[in-house]
Amino acid sequence: MRAEFSMELLRDERVSVMTDFREGEDLLLIAFAGLGIGMGVPYFEFLKLIGELPIQRMFVRDLQKSWYHAGLRGLAANIDEAAEVLRGLVAESGAKRVLTMGNSMGGYAAILFGALLEVDEVLAFGATTFVNTANRLRYLDFRPMFRHFKKSPVKTKHYFDLCRVPGIEKPDIHLYFDAAYREDSAHARHLAKAGANVHLHPCRVGGKHHVIKKLKASGELHAIIQTTVERLR
Repeated sequence: MRAEFSMELLRDERVSVMTDFREGEDLLLIAFAGLGIGMGVPYFEFLKLIGELPIQRMFVRDLQKSWYHAGLRGLAANIDEAAEVLRGLVAESGAKRVLTMGNSMGGYAAILFGALLEVDEVLAFGATTFVNTANRLRYLDFRPMFRHFKKSPVKTKHYFDLCRVPGIEKPDIHLYFDAAYREDSAHARHLAKAGANVHLHPCRVGGKHHVIKKLKASGELHAIIQTTVERLR
């Protein structure tokens, strides 16, 4: 289900996509939720970060926690259908430039759909860049969060490894990750093999899967988003 953005609808699990299109603004930010159906920081705090920026906004959630392989509830049954839905909404917004953003599973989606939609730029924090067993074994990533992916009713093999996604070479992709956290470092450095458009931003913020929280607490997250928006506008 798609709806116009409201604070109340953040709690409505029927809604997969919320839009806040603003006439006259040429930049659209598409924010993809992670496993917590948020951005890794409370939605209210995230909204405060971007609320005053002169941009259009779209919030996308995978309510099935399938790494978006099961699509968008009420709108799309798989990744390809979801890409078509989002492509239509981008056209509806009238935006000339598009920025995708996400944390963890949301970072995977920001990269995935950033490539499929050929957006201008991607901001991904602590992103997973593969979900397949072979790569997880190769990089020794046995985190329990992947149990959600295993339960997904739909799994599209050619999207398991983001290095192989069509269009991955198109957007400028910026990966922020905790260099002291082995799993996040492995995912970031794996995607760097995709091409020179992948830019790594290693941070040292405690050795856990909390890079976006730490960047938010330090004020760096606001600066990253603001600088990116100013560059794209």
